[in-house]
Amino acid sequence: MKQCIFEHIIAGFKDQTRADIQKWRNALALAQSPINPRSYPLQDLYDNLDSDGHYLAQKELRKTATSGYGFSIIDKKTGEVNQEKTDFFSGEWFFIFLDYALDSIFKGFTLIELTDPKNLTFEVIPRRNVVGTLGIVQRDISDNKGINFNAKEYQNTLIKVGKPSDLGLMADLCGQLIWKRNAQQSWAEFTERFGMPLITATTSQTSPADIRQLDTMLAELGESARAVLPDGTTINVTPFAGSDAYKVYDSQIDRINAEISKPITGGTMVTDDGSSRSQSEVHERNLDDKLSEADRRMISFVVNGQLIPLLNRFKYPFNPETDKFQFNASFELSLTEHWNIVSQMIVQGYDVDEKWLAQTFNVPITGKQKSTPTPLYKNFC
Repeated sequence: MKQCIFEHIIAGFKDQTRADIQKWRNALALAQSPINPRSYPLQDLYDNLDSDGHYLAQKELRKTATSGYGFSIIDKKTGEVNQEKTDFFSGEWFFIFLDYALDSIFKGFTLIELTDPKNLTFEVIPRRNVVGTLGIVQRDISDNKGINFNAKEYQNTLIKVGKPSDLGLMADLCGQLIWKRNAQQSWAEFTERFGMPLITATTSQTSPADIRQLDTMLAELGESARAVLPDGTTINVTPFAGSDAYKVYDSQIDRINAEISKPITGGTMVTDDGSSRSQSEVHERNLDDKLSEADRRMISFVVNGQLIPLLNRFKYPFNPETDKFQFNASFELSLTEHWNIVSQMIVQGYDVDEKWLAQTFNVPITGKQKSTPTPLYKNFC
């Protein structure tokens, strides 16, 4: 196996300084530049902002809606599940690969490289070094030429997820995350300034030394809540008497959280408290029936179009001509409701495949009864 692209990457300094709106707009403009696009300013900004707790919760919920879904490897001709191959895909290696692929939803075009075929070890080529629209991977961010990831020598080990121009959901969410961080910082400053009551003192002492000593005592009073004061000194403790100004920051953060939730999970009530059960169920359906369905379709294209052929090239027992990866279809019917429908079809004279019946309802069917069983009761009506 030839040297991997991943091994060529030189680790470099990441910009983790304070993010602001202008930095985001500049990074976005550079990533979308038609002349000399570069990814590292925007991807560094993503890494700087993706520690937000609400964003992390929404992201993991969106990813789990796909990674936690059942799947099978089936035979294209017969449609039957190959349990041995399905079990192979149920290994840790595939879920690591799946996690990498789903990250492309948030961070854009992703190159996943097979670095160890024997142990099926995959690595994500750092997105800050990938310039998808130019088809290159920069060894470091100052590399103008880069490595052509479309070259034939790398096609046996590379998997491409997403469009080369895709910047991910974070491209739109950065503004909200920056505003939220600023609101939290302003709230912290407000708390530091007005959270403790104002302590003042009046004294009959006039000497500078006594005034300085009194000032020191007042500073210590905030922590110790006791002091020995000069004769003729009185202390006044004045709590903050303004309106609930904290609500300005709290409401702003709540609104930003809602704006973060909508594009990721399709609503605001999947993880947060909702005003009604019916509304929260609608938001759950947006995630389960729409967004995650699109994510599962994307993963199916990647696995069938790239991963299974890659496994075949490295002599794993998979054939893209006969094997197909698919997520299991979900049914809204309960098992009891499903059985009632099937049993009614049997009563009406329809033939039902015994093997399918045994698999669906987990009933070991050994064959048809030779004689009609004696009824357990008699109808005397």
